[in-house]
Amino acid sequence: MNRTSAIIIALILIVIALAGSLGYVITHKQLTTITKTYYTTSTIYTTSTIYYSSTVSTTTNAQSNSQYLIYVTSPASSPTSIYLNNNYSKPAFYIEVNMWNAKTWNGNFTMYYNMLTRSVSVSFNLTQVSPLEWTNGYPEIYVGRKPWDTAYAGNIFPMRIGNMSPFVVSFYINLTKLDPSINFDIASDAWIVRPQVAFSPGTGASNGDVEIMVWLFSQNLQPAGQPVGKVIIPIDINHTLVNATFTVWEMKSVPWGGWEYIAFKPSGWEVTNGYVEYEPNLFIKAAENYINFSITDYYLLDWELGTEWGTMSSNGTAYFSWTISNFSETLI
Repeated sequence: MNRTSAIIIALILIVIALAGSLGYVITHKQLTTITKTYYTTSTIYTTSTIYYSSTVSTTTNAQSNSQYLIYVTSPASSPTSIYLNNNYSKPAFYIEVNMWNAKTWNGNFTMYYNMLTRSVSVSFNLTQVSPLEWTNGYPEIYVGRKPWDTAYAGNIFPMRIGNMSPFVVSFYINLTKLDPSINFDIASDAWIVRPQVAFSPGTGASNGDVEIMVWLFSQNLQPAGQPVGKVIIPIDINHTLVNATFTVWEMKSVPWGGWEYIAFKPSGWEVTNGYVEYEPNLFIKAAENYINFSITDYYLLDWELGTEWGTMSSNGTAYFSWTISNFSETLI
C-alpha cells in the first residue's frame, strides 16, 4: 500500500467516525409494532396497537421524523386520540378512517397524523368495494365528540346553542389525487343534539336531533334530501374574505337514524386546495331558519372535517389522497 492510499483510507475512516458521532448512519428502513403512542418532542409514552415506519438516513439525524407519525390501522368508526403539548389528560383531536358503510374491499388505505407538521394525510386505493353506495366512508379529523363517542377531544365542546361562544374553524386542505368516477366531497360534519344526548356519552343521535354539514367541494354526489333555499355566508378562502353562496339541502328525517339533516353546498364555487376559515356559528344560525323546533337548549357536540367517498358511480373503486394541515378551532 503506497502512502497516498493510506492517507485516503485514513480520511474515509475519519469521515465514518464523525458521521457516527453526529448520528448519521447508513440508510435503512424498518417496520415496528408498538402500542398506541402519545408523542412529544422528547418523550414517548406507550399504551393500543399502531404501526410506524422508522427511517434512518445518511442525510438526516438518526432520530427520524417518521417516529412522529401516528398511523390509524383500523377501518372502523373508532377514533384514534391525538395528544399535543404534553397534555395527556384529554386528546386535542380524534382522527378516524371511518369506513362505516363498506363491508369488503380489495386494496389498501393509509391514514396518519404527523405530529411535527400538525397534518393528517389519507390515501385510498381500493377496488371491489362492497356494497356499492353513494357514501361508503368518511375519513376525518375532529374536535369534540360524536354522539356515539364516550369522551370529548379539545376543550370547547359541548356548547349550548342559546349562549354559544363564537368560534373560528381554520385549516389547509390539499387534495392531491382523485378518481373522477367516484362519489366524493370535502365537507365538515357536526351534531346538534338534545341535552339528554349531550350529557349521556355513547347515546346515539335519533329523532329530534340535527346533523349539519358544510361542503366545500363535491363530484358525482349531492347532499341528502332536497334543496330548500340559498344563503350567503362569509368565509375566508386563501386569506381573502368571500361572501360565499350556498344551496341549503334538507331532509327532515334520515332513514338511517331519524335525525334531521341540513347541508350547505357551494353554489358556483369550490375549494380543493388552500386555506379555509369560517365561523360555524353563522351556519348554525342559518340552519335554524329551516328547523321547525327550537334548538336554544340543544348542544353542539363537535366539529368534524373530512371527505365522504362512495362507489355507486365508480363500480367499486376508490382512489384518492389528501392532506389537511393545522386544523384548529379558536374562540373569538
